[in-house]
Amino acid sequence: MFSFNFLGKDSFNDFGIVVEIRPIISKLQRNIQYFDVPGRSGSLKVDDATYNDLIIPIQCNFRDTTSVAAHADLIKPWLDGGEGQLIFNNQTEKYYIAHVSDQVDITQEILLFGKFLVNFRCQPFEYAVTNTPVTLWSNGSITNPGTANSEPVLFLMGNGNITLTINGISIQLTGISGSITIDSVLKDAYNGSTLLNNQMSGDFPVLLPGVNTISWTGSVSSLQITPNWRWL
Repeated sequence: MFSFNFLGKDSFNDFGIVVEIRPIISKLQRNIQYFDVPGRSGSLKVDDATYNDLIIPIQCNFRDTTSVAAHADLIKPWLDGGEGQLIFNNQTEKYYIAHVSDQVDITQEILLFGKFLVNFRCQPFEYAVTNTPVTLWSNGSITNPGTANSEPVLFLMGNGNITLTINGISIQLTGISGSITIDSVLKDAYNGSTLLNNQMSGDFPVLLPGVNTISWTGSVSSLQITPNWRWL
């Protein structure tokens, strides 16, 4: 039986929801603009290397339709609970970051049609459910098993001026005292609650699919990488 888990609750086990048709997940749409330029053959393509949100529609029904109102009272707060992990039971090692993109009037829909539709609006990647940190004690490498660049969170233990190099691209860190976290998701560098963006120079790192080389110069005792693997 196909089911989905949203915000930590399972559609079938917790609410008795039956998915009538397994959803078809479309290919991600890349953000590309085309411009006609006078005197130029063909259009000019501008690709900013980003993707649109993904809409996943799920057609649902109830295992027990004798008490629609009671079911609806439980399900509406769940589906209206905000943004969180959406996991399908045929691929439990990955999740989407999703929210319900439109109001679901479950009672009305099931009375009229005997079923209801939930549209999940997802950020345009799948993420690894298990995201185990990797610690390097010296120069080395880390392999990205995904199909998209990941945005890692780096926790570097060290002191003074440090140059961190990932795939040949360097980040300059100055005046580090004990540790610094470089968060490519938030696009911030910090130590606890103290922002250290002014002590970092360079782009926030990404980890490419495949092998990524990592090295540093300066006084570094360890580098912990929370990789945030993701897939297109």
